[in-house]
Amino acid sequence: MYLSRVMLKPDISKHTQLSRVLLDRTYGVHRLLWDLFDQQQRDFLYREEIAKEQIAQPGIKGEPLYYLLSPQPPRLDSPLFDVQSKPFQPEFSAGQHLSFRLRANPVVTRDRQRHDLVMDEQLRFFRHLCELHGQATQGGKEEMRKRLLKLPQPAALHDWLCSYLSQTRYFAETGRRHELRTLLDLAMQERVAQRLMHWLTENPSRQGIFTLAERVIEDDITDEARTVAAFEWQAYHAHPLPEKDPAAGRIDSSGRKARFLSVDMSGELIVTDPQRFTVLLKQGVGAAKGFGCGLMLVRPVPY
Repeated sequence: MYLSRVMLKPDISKHTQLSRVLLDRTYGVHRLLWDLFDQQQRDFLYREEIAKEQIAQPGIKGEPLYYLLSPQPPRLDSPLFDVQSKPFQPEFSAGQHLSFRLRANPVVTRDRQRHDLVMDEQLRFFRHLCELHGQATQGGKEEMRKRLLKLPQPAALHDWLCSYLSQTRYFAETGRRHELRTLLDLAMQERVAQRLMHWLTENPSRQGIFTLAERVIEDDITDEARTVAAFEWQAYHAHPLPEKDPAAGRIDSSGRKARFLSVDMSGELIVTDPQRFTVLLKQGVGAAKGFGCGLMLVRPVPY
């Protein structure tokens, strides 16, 4: 395998609008990166980031930066990109700790249809809370959220949320006298995190390959502590498919134009099956690999 870092050449970044166009053309980026290889079938994974003014991540601040993992080395003579590539032949061991970053398209299949996992969990959670507190469960998540925030007697919901959060990474927040909406948002964040962790480690295609490490969180005020999974999620985004792309014109079950959703996950994992883990890195995690999802970037955790 080869791990490559690809950036637009400085003259293109500074003097043209191409970098801005690329930020709006997810599948167009994929096509341009494909030009770095000769094969007809895509066999590389990539991830887009935004360059920062850091030694470890050179480039013009705010410009797109791409990491590629491929079986063959990319061409280095691209008219558009500066390409830095090196062989990537890691040797993992059982019990090894690795920090990871992953942009994924987590989905759940129900009634032969694929649903966005993050939205699915948000809906499930709000329906559960509405049922517990005697509210209607129809409508979208924002409608249900508004019903919950307008409860005539909100104390019961407040107590339920505090009880739930007291057993999570947000346990210290229950003593901060937050408003109901803040507690509700924190609980939602935790519920989605739990669902994403289960998808990441317990999906049949990944089960037994790795587990998530744990870390201790302490409350500086009370000195209480909780042991939680070393996992975070953020940057939940919807990406509409451009009209001229191959998937354009498809309509999803809600009647909207086709799109895909991505979420960024990071944390620390423990390898349990080194051989399968290596294969997983090569193949990528989840769907939408042609749209910049699935590449898991890992680094050994020093102790």
